[in-house]
Amino acid sequence: MIHTKTRLGSLVVLAAVIGLVAFGAAQAFASSAPTLVTYKKTCEGATCHGDTGDGGTIDMQITGFAATGKAAHLTLTERITFPGGAWFDAELSGTVSPAGFIVLNGNVTASSDGSFIGAQVHQRSNLVGGDGTTTSWTGELRLMPASA
Repeated sequence: MIHTKTRLGSLVVLAAVIGLVAFGAAQAFASSAPTLVTYKKTCEGATCHGDTGDGGTIDMQITGFAATGKAAHLTLTERITFPGGAWFDAELSGTVSPAGFIVLNGNVTASSDGSFIGAQVHQRSNLVGGDGTTTSWTGELRLMPASA
């Protein structure tokens, strides 16, 4: 009887440990989900500024542009500022499509508290208008945690 109680007690402890490990794994997985930032921006020449969907800002400075047939290769630096003042800077490069969109990839190089450094950034911008030297864009940026 005592042996049965000991086994039952061990199984209860084992079940509790498995439950805690599973809960911790779920929390870690949830915290590694990408952060999505939507935005609207206006570009004049090589400088862009806009607002994010959560009340922050997006600022870009184009650092390189090379035509490749009907498309182009683009490099830039970007700062995303969140409501409350937290921010990150990223270096991005990618392709400007003749179809009116830009796809960029890169990494975070600096952030207000250091937590985003090394995180991967994927961004897509869609041209929604323009006249002469000014263009308007909407898009979204996905920030992947540095450990992902």
